[in-house]
Amino acid sequence: MQSNSRPGAANGTIVVLVAGAIVFISSAFIMTLELVAARLVAQHLGVSLYTWTAVIGVILAGITLGNYAGGKLADIYPARGLLTSLFLLSSIASLSVLLLVDWMGSWDRPDFLSWPLWNLWAVTLTFLGPAVILGTISPAAARLALTAGRQVGSTLGSVYAAGAAGSILGTFLTGYVLIERFGTKAIIIGIAVGLGLLALIAGMGLRRRPTNFVVTWLLWVSLVGSATIGPWDWAKHWGHFFGLRFDTSEYHFEEESSYFSIEVYDAVEMDNTRVLALDHLVHSYVSMDDAMQLVYSYEGVYAELTRALAPARPDWSAFFVGGGGYTFPRYLETLYPATTIDVAEIDPAVTRAAHEALGLPLDTRIVTSNMDARNFVRDRARGVAESVVAPYDFVYGDAFNDLGVPYHLTTKGFNDALASIMSPEGVYLINVIDVYRPGYGRFLGSVVGTLQQTFPYVYVFSGEAEGTSDERDTFVVLSSKHLLSRGQLARRTNPNAGTLFAWTEDGVLGGDMRALLRRGEYLVLTDEHAPVDNLLAPIFALQ
Repeated sequence: MQSNSRPGAANGTIVVLVAGAIVFISSAFIMTLELVAARLVAQHLGVSLYTWTAVIGVILAGITLGNYAGGKLADIYPARGLLTSLFLLSSIASLSVLLLVDWMGSWDRPDFLSWPLWNLWAVTLTFLGPAVILGTISPAAARLALTAGRQVGSTLGSVYAAGAAGSILGTFLTGYVLIERFGTKAIIIGIAVGLGLLALIAGMGLRRRPTNFVVTWLLWVSLVGSATIGPWDWAKHWGHFFGLRFDTSEYHFEEESSYFSIEVYDAVEMDNTRVLALDHLVHSYVSMDDAMQLVYSYEGVYAELTRALAPARPDWSAFFVGGGGYTFPRYLETLYPATTIDVAEIDPAVTRAAHEALGLPLDTRIVTSNMDARNFVRDRARGVAESVVAPYDFVYGDAFNDLGVPYHLTTKGFNDALASIMSPEGVYLINVIDVYRPGYGRFLGSVVGTLQQTFPYVYVFSGEAEGTSDERDTFVVLSSKHLLSRGQLARRTNPNAGTLFAWTEDGVLGGDMRALLRRGEYLVLTDEHAPVDNLLAPIFALQ
């Protein structure tokens, strides 16, 4: 049972400080685990509102259960011995995350689970246990602080404040420094080592010393860490053997940035073509031989529409919302050598990957701004209004992925801002992934309906030559301030480059536009209300 003896004033202060330090560190570790969790599951579940909701909710549920259990345990067992055990168990549970995530990636979603519930279930099985065990530390430390014999309110207030400060530090340190500098796996190993060291420190001087066991565990963690992230050949061999690391020997580029886990590797199904994967999801195919080669169907539609609508003068301008593999910017640079091409790519590491591994030359005429596209557009709009810079003739959207759509680039506010940096004859093309069949098409319909609030002329193309189907498709939506010839838009030099199937011309609906808007439930996406992930939920379920 817990001792009732009260230490002196000096010792009491030390006890409170130690308890506060324990809660500070454990809270920092919990927030670090929460941020890393979202990055770890992205390769299997994508990055969406559902993923973040599941991660935050599960971690909070784990903390809640852990706080309750830790309080019960603190009333039964001596504080130091209990903390030693909890630190050790937390270290083991934290390291287990690396195996649990890979295990979760091998599961197939049951048909009876919706995509949101599948996210919640997968994250729960992966992270609830570690969160519960980490959550037991704070009440045990608070119980230790109360043995100092000080006033209960001020003592607990100090402990809670230390926990909040640790959470703040863990959040900012992980988001701004640790992920980009060390990567998610190294962070998990660091948490396990840190908790193991705390177990070792807490256990020193106890009558029944757990030192030998803790030291053995720390040696094991060190070996696992070496096999997971170590640069040595033996570490790579055993890391591959135990499934702790991917075989990256054939990667041309690999980096974990503040935004994505970035990989560039060869496309086995195509000669001398490389793949850009962001968070392990294929984003771009890039031919290393021919910048004119386009793989994705929507890129073929972009190419046809660009040929049909490009100004007669050679020095027209284009802006890309997102760079990715720079496939289409390089295509434009090759086909229209006098064109001005600007790209807003939020992640400088993606641009670096394009230069180092995807054939984008350092002396390219493509000018990249590594910033959020919305901020770029806002700054550009100010320059256009002051006649400092010229408006764009073409704007291309290429920031959307099927599992990750930046909602702030879909809203009426963003469309209005884009229109302000476009010339009177300018056009805006955006690719949208959806399924055009009953029960689907909500995202496509809402994107089109929102564009109609800004542009009086909107044209929708299927990515397939046969037109719409019941399968998932990458649609292209073209928006303009002026009337375009549908006959000109429908002409194809490439017979496989999509089909025009819906349009709005100055309020007059044509083709399948009425049905398309109906599927979008006439929703207009705004900065205050853009439930993009909810609209895409049926598409997520098809993964």
